[in-house]
Amino acid sequence: MADFAEHVREMNERVIELSRSYAIFWVFIDTGNCKQYSQVIQDHKDFFDATASSLHLNFCVITYQLFQKFDPKHDDVKSLPSLINYLSSLNPALAQQLNSNIEAQRNLLTRYFTYRNKIYGHRDKAKSPWELFGKVPKPRVKREMKAIIELSRNIVCALAGVSGVRKKSEMAQEIRRRENYARWDANEILKSLKGHKP
Repeated sequence: MADFAEHVREMNERVIELSRSYAIFWVFIDTGNCKQYSQVIQDHKDFFDATASSLHLNFCVITYQLFQKFDPKHDDVKSLPSLINYLSSLNPALAQQLNSNIEAQRNLLTRYFTYRNKIYGHRDKAKSPWELFGKVPKPRVKREMKAIIELSRNIVCALAGVSGVRKKSEMAQEIRRRENYARWDANEILKSLKGHKP
């Protein structure tokens, strides 16, 4: 049980990082901010383009790490499914519910696995990254990323409650708070650069 609790803590840190990547990414590419801070973004284009790309990469890689399937041959690889597999002996009903939640988002997760594999991990030379990512409208991408965060947060919080690491509500609140701090800091960076010439 001690190992299980330690792995839950590790997954919680990954969910926090996923959530922060999402928050900062959307501050930098949000349409409203792009208009309000267009000159700042243009003056520091290399920084903001590289940062947004890195944050999206980070989001896709962490999504893959969190949700890669449990494989008995590689039981050293920890992911939410591997922790749920362990949970099935302690609380089969909860494990089944969490697996059902993942399965309900399987198509969405598979799409982000493809981004990770084909764009960032193992570049598909037959197509450009944009062809693989597709011309998906920003509101849809934002909803998709938020859905992955909510799924991750709900699962890791449920696991935390069972493992005794922390109360579910406390952990959920901490993840949201860290996401909000990241969002606030990113907005402060934009504000501080406004009016400053490079």
